[in-house]
Formats: sequence, structure tokens, C-alpha cells
Amino acid sequence: MNRHILRWLIAGTLIAASPYATAQDQAAIEAGEKVYEEHCQSCHGEKLRSAGAMPDLREIRQDERPKFDTMVMNGRSQMPAWQGIITPQELDQLWAYVRSRAR
Repeated sequence: MNRHILRWLIAGTLIAASPYATAQDQAAIEAGEKVYEEHCQSCHGEKLRSAGAMPDLREIRQDERPKFDTMVMNGRSQMPAWQGIITPQELDQLWAYVRSRAR
């Protein structure tokens, strides 16, 4: 009987937590879109739609987060470094936005 109750409690907790996580993720995506529009859109295109001259950020895979962080913060080729301009929280939000539009 106790196992049955415990299972229901765990299931109820997981179900109750799910909408919160989704809302939290959505808030990060929306904040990341604002960071993108302010700092990235002029080169990488509106809504991550590159005109072809810049890399298509929608192609970045989930496992490429370290590469993404390094390129954003340190720059690369024509891309400026955003270290000291974008906060770690904004970098996380930017990543959430980019991943939300991944192909």
C-alpha cells in the first residue's frame, strides 16, 4: 500500500513540475530572442534566417554548446567577441533561443 501511495505522489510531483519547467524554458527562449535581436540579428538574420554569408545557427547541434559558447564569447573571424557584453545568463538564454529554432 505504501509503495502505491509513493508512486502516486512521485507521479503527481512530476506532472505538477512539468508546466513550470515549460514556462521557465519559454521565458528563457523569449529572453534569448531579445538578446539575439539586439546583438546577433544584424549579421545572422532575422529569426536566425541567414542570407548565406553567415553560418546558419539553426544547424548547431545540442552537443555543440561548448563550441557555441566559445565563439560567442571569444569571437571568430569577422564575428566580434561578446565577452563582457553578454552575461552568462544571457548566453544561456541565447542558447535556449537558438536551440528552440534548430532544424
